[in-house]
Amino acid sequence: MPTPSLTPPSLPAGCSVEEVRQRLDEYLAAFNAGDLQALRRFFPRSPEPAASSWYAVAARDSAGVATGTFTADPEQFLSYTAERHQRGERLEPLEFVAIHSLDNPDGQAERVSVTAALLRQADDLLARPVLAQLQLTCPDRTILVLSLGDSASNVLPDKPEAVLFEALRQRPLVLPEPLAGGECPRSPWAFGLAIGEGPSYLALGPDAVINLGGPLAAAREDGSYRFATSWFVSPDIAGPLLIRGRQIDGAATALLATRGSSTLGEELLLPVDIEEPSSRDEAGWTSWPVTVSLAGPGCYAFQIDGVNFQQVITFQAVTGTPDEVLPLPPPESLPRGLVALSAFRAGPDQVRLVLWHESLVIRLSVGLSGPGPLELAGATECVEEFQGIGPVCWQADAEHGWPQAAVWDDGRRRYHLVILEAKPGSWSQEDLLALIRAFSQAGGVPGGS
Repeated sequence: MPTPSLTPPSLPAGCSVEEVRQRLDEYLAAFNAGDLQALRRFFPRSPEPAASSWYAVAARDSAGVATGTFTADPEQFLSYTAERHQRGERLEPLEFVAIHSLDNPDGQAERVSVTAALLRQADDLLARPVLAQLQLTCPDRTILVLSLGDSASNVLPDKPEAVLFEALRQRPLVLPEPLAGGECPRSPWAFGLAIGEGPSYLALGPDAVINLGGPLAAAREDGSYRFATSWFVSPDIAGPLLIRGRQIDGAATALLATRGSSTLGEELLLPVDIEEPSSRDEAGWTSWPVTVSLAGPGCYAFQIDGVNFQQVITFQAVTGTPDEVLPLPPPESLPRGLVALSAFRAGPDQVRLVLWHESLVIRLSVGLSGPGPLELAGATECVEEFQGIGPVCWQADAEHGWPQAAVWDDGRRRYHLVILEAKPGSWSQEDLLALIRAFSQAGGVPGGS
């Protein structure tokens, strides 16, 4: 740590160096004793926590991820403290590093920022020095912000958020390897166009495939491909997120930027709940519009680090537009304004498509026509021929009656359709028949002949 300077000018009344040092010692003593009644006196007592108040702990490695937290509610932080006390956690003072006054927003109490080096240890943590930064009101020395994180930097952070960012940056990238045969371990579909196993999700399409060249990823003059997307964050998660990624079957990097920014980088920090989120719906979900740039085709993975979780999302970038992968019907012939969002070869004679509209997500697998019978578990209706097209079977949705899944064979190709998501009234039997007609009139076969 840099040499501390503890003779700052113009500290507010009640927040002298000695008074704040004593307050910190009292807090650490109550924390180590697990005395929640004593700890409660250190935090705001209003029924509703202040919008600018938050309390966070972040570890720098995977082993300590579960020991972190982020909350704006003092009572939730006290519950976390009680849990950590059961794990034998202790915080011992190493060095009182810095204290300085903060700007006094209109109508708010005067405040100071305090930085201290502590030794953190617990039954599930190796003892290690950590950096703590607190914001206290004066003269009552109430803790409005508390940020504690592992730090290897010899530069003092300018604000508590930086303590968390530094801890997240120190976590190593732990990305998956390609599967046997070089197959990309694509992340599963979650909802809508989002993929991932949570608590954060990437809006890319249910097959976790992006077609370079269109319709989402546009080619750039430098040979890279750029597309706009969004990260969705569960209401259960608060605090900053660090996103980093690269190609796992090659050496390329995946560059990121917040939407509207011209500066792409190898990492992206989303200050969820620290700054005003980009968009938050009534259920508490946060969405962040971002831009992704890829050097070319391959299997890519993003690691997402939050204060108390670590997650990986993997997707595949393939060359060629959906129509180049498989000849498709004219867009105007598709019902409900559906567009082909992605297409990739799932085998030598198999193509998987995603058809999308704002209220409808469809997965369509297309293979060569075969002599065997159509197979659809739970089929509720089958016809031997539909307008010159061979057998068609479908399964009705139990609640709404529209076709939830369908299979058909037009003599050239065999199709298997699944409705992944549909809003009421957005899909019908007539739409299915229109889709069958459109694809059966399109040329080409999955093998490319």
